[in-house]
Amino acid sequence: MATKKRKKNGSASDKRMTRHHIIPGSRGGGNGDNLMELPERFHMDWHDVFGNMTPGESIEFIEIVFLGKNKKRRKLVWTVYDLYELQLKLQQESNRKAKKKNQK
Repeated sequence: MATKKRKKNGSASDKRMTRHHIIPGSRGGGNGDNLMELPERFHMDWHDVFGNMTPGESIEFIEIVFLGKNKKRRKLVWTVYDLYELQLKLQQESNRKAKKKNQK
């Protein structure tokens, strides 16, 4: 099995770049201006924490979980299940708002 050479500033994978959709492709985001390059490691970390959320949903997630913005959803201890459930609720709310906006 071949091993990757470590570089002075980190592992070899720290330098590998990948494309990241700002608005996920599965949620209507296209290519072009919606793409950015990230180190592969950061890209994986982003999806580990924020899953398939949009930037706006991610900000709201941070405000709720870390800053206690929403009193109804405020918790002292978050389980992985709680975090996943919050992601889904934020996505559903965002989708509902987008549908309302498109109907006007």
